[in-house]
Amino acid sequence: MAGFYVHVPYCRQVCYYCDFHFRAALKDKPEMLMAMRKEMGLRKDYLSSPVVHTLYFGGGTPSALSIADLSALLDTFHRRYSLSSGAEVTLEANPDDLTGEYLSGLRGLGFNRLSIGIQSFDDNCLRWMNRRHTAQEAIRAVKKAQDNGFDNINIDLIYGIPAMSVSQWERHLKTALSLDVPHLSTYHLTIESRTVFGKRKNRGEDFSVPERESVAQFDLLSNICEKAGYEHYEISNFARPGLYSRHNTAYWRQIPYIGIGPSAHSYDGTSRQWNVSHNAQYIEQLLHGHEKWYEREILTVSESYNDYVLTSLRTMWGTDAAVVHKKFGKTFAEYFVRKAAPYLRQGYMNEQTAVYTLSHKGKLIADRIASDLFVV
Repeated sequence: MAGFYVHVPYCRQVCYYCDFHFRAALKDKPEMLMAMRKEMGLRKDYLSSPVVHTLYFGGGTPSALSIADLSALLDTFHRRYSLSSGAEVTLEANPDDLTGEYLSGLRGLGFNRLSIGIQSFDDNCLRWMNRRHTAQEAIRAVKKAQDNGFDNINIDLIYGIPAMSVSQWERHLKTALSLDVPHLSTYHLTIESRTVFGKRKNRGEDFSVPERESVAQFDLLSNICEKAGYEHYEISNFARPGLYSRHNTAYWRQIPYIGIGPSAHSYDGTSRQWNVSHNAQYIEQLLHGHEKWYEREILTVSESYNDYVLTSLRTMWGTDAAVVHKKFGKTFAEYFVRKAAPYLRQGYMNEQTAVYTLSHKGKLIADRIASDLFVV
């Protein structure tokens, strides 16, 4: 199995919380598409097989590209790679881009899954985050996508927003569930230094949220989703049984993948590779013969172990001590079990047949637990 990721480095507007690589100007789009298509060809042997099981267009905002733009990228992809039967093909999209004509075009290109960046069903919150759409536009976009044959849809939502009450968050969740989508990705707002919010924070603006509010919103999220039949299969993700994001699950289960485009990452099982996070440099390197658009590192055994713990512990499938023993050796397995023991005693982790998972309260401190389990 393998995954294929395409990073589209454009957005029509700057969201104040976003730390992903993008540009708000599309003037170099023709050269960018040429460079991305060239990279696909240059890296056709990166994966052990040309057959991929998931294809994911992320960003940025992939729906900032026209159907013709996406078609050009896919034409090159299909000349170099092939999709397995029943492959998951996802496009991230903003609600206001999803016209009936655009959705019909996506279906014609083979997209069978949408991840819609709604973030909030409150117009005040949307304006505060500098989103382009309104709550009603978001609702209409989901229904329009369903009318156009998309039944595998994810909605992104953000909680932990300053001044947003638990009751407001409950209304957002109930609105999302009323739309009958099979997948929700939910993230607590974090203020990253390079974002607009980060710069405002540095100037003294207060973005703090009381811990009890954050915990209450996370608790409510878990309870409402699980009562509605969704599985909490990864800390930030809920899905109806069997409708997990196959692409993202491959990341968490350390299945090889290739990433195309500026800032995209790749993993082949023994090394990681990441592309330059700069549009002009990416284009220059690829189109003018230099071909030094990425950096690469060979993972040590300790780094591979840490990666496995970090990603697996976030999921409902957990960290398997037998897998640790098989992949990294007895010393690592014994170290993991010893370091996990206090968290088991305190109720932050559960263990069944040597598979370790986070409890509900453990998910609240997942990064702290994973860090403590690392080999340094």
